[in-house]
Amino acid sequence: MRLYNFFRHIFRLASHLYFVEVRSIGREQVPDEGPVILAANHPSSLLDSILLSVELPRQVHYLAKSELFRSPWLAKLYKRIGAIPINRGARADDNENTFKHVYELLDRGGCIGIFPEGRNSPALQVANLRSGTARMALAAEERNNYQLGLKIIPVGINFENRELFLSAALLRFGAPILVADYAELHQKDRKLAIRTLTGDVEQALRKEAMHISDLRLGQLVADLGAVYHEAITEPAESRKARQNWGFLRRTLEKIRSWFRPAAVNHESLSAIFEGRRSLNDALSRAAVAEPEMVEDLRNRVDRYKDHLRQTRLKADLKQSFAQPIRERLIRIRMTLYAVLMAPVAFFGLVHNLLPYVVTKVISRRFHDEAVRTFAYFGVGTLAFLGFYFLCWLWLWQFTDRDLSTSLIYVGLLPPTGLLCLRYRGHITQYRDKILVRTFFRTNADLINLLHEERQAIVYRLQLLDERYGDPEIE
Repeated sequence: MRLYNFFRHIFRLASHLYFVEVRSIGREQVPDEGPVILAANHPSSLLDSILLSVELPRQVHYLAKSELFRSPWLAKLYKRIGAIPINRGARADDNENTFKHVYELLDRGGCIGIFPEGRNSPALQVANLRSGTARMALAAEERNNYQLGLKIIPVGINFENRELFLSAALLRFGAPILVADYAELHQKDRKLAIRTLTGDVEQALRKEAMHISDLRLGQLVADLGAVYHEAITEPAESRKARQNWGFLRRTLEKIRSWFRPAAVNHESLSAIFEGRRSLNDALSRAAVAEPEMVEDLRNRVDRYKDHLRQTRLKADLKQSFAQPIRERLIRIRMTLYAVLMAPVAFFGLVHNLLPYVVTKVISRRFHDEAVRTFAYFGVGTLAFLGFYFLCWLWLWQFTDRDLSTSLIYVGLLPPTGLLCLRYRGHITQYRDKILVRTFFRTNADLINLLHEERQAIVYRLQLLDERYGDPEIE
């Protein structure tokens, strides 16, 4: 337990450096004591285990594939921190000792961590669960006359970006499933009880793991509907603004249009997507087959919404005192934050950009996801520490700064780098409330930009329909 806690504290610090933000929702669903099985989705190999351990105070014993225990040294380390090897595939029948170890742990009120998909989750999806978790849980209850009180907690592990590096992570702990509730069915029909429990765990897990994706997909459908409506009912102000372009700008626009798709027929698009359901279905199919296509569409819609807010905000500024006091205070505070923190964020960016790029470029060369995850940690640690050391050495030896001044300067690099990441996150989240941004563009520029972005979005909707609009047509 001491070794487990030691690594837990180390990984807690590393996770705050590795992710922009790590959040947990529903952590109180996991009891502090008593037998528990954590059933989580598996989007990122070994990093999923690290995040679960960091976010929970009690020790979690993970079922890990036996291939990880091939090295005697690593096998000893894994077992010291509570990992339990389990065979897969053709050797799955050789797990008698594993199950015995699991039953004994649960009898003592331990916590078991399982990834019941049996492999890494597909992008934006939870794969069909294997029945081993339900079989193991029901067997543990049966050997205790269904009085063990075992609970299965579905845990959704969600990443802002599957690449993981400097993204955000959200863990959602769902309502406990009491295994004893299936006792009567298990006594009558074991196979049916296992299938039923597996199905219930799968449904609960998909709810927690897909919550962000479902919400984002639903929001994207609503946003696309609004964009399409605006594309049809384009305001006269927008047309007038384009008519007022100078000769040179009109010529440049014609040249640029040669490299763009033809204008979209909005009435035909209306026939393509008769309702939100068809659009949602098309997006759902595209999210499985081409998640990058949906992500590109989402990014374009977010950018369009941001520019739309800017256009409206310029009008709002003329009547700022008509806004509620709280809203005005938020705008003023975020504007001051954006202006005053910009130099600090720029300092952190300049001094941390090189090791960041080196880490990302080298780590992406590893194709195996588990190896790439550890490469980010290892290469990142070496790149940043090495860069800081070289900065300190250069300042001390080749400038007029003394040893202490050089150390103070280099000591500012890590915190300002983290502040730069936080600054980026806050600016992204509250950019519509930063007043100074709207002064970099005129109203006519913003309106023209909105028109161009709408056309690009609607064109991508046409592509979406061609590929995923009708599942019956192959």
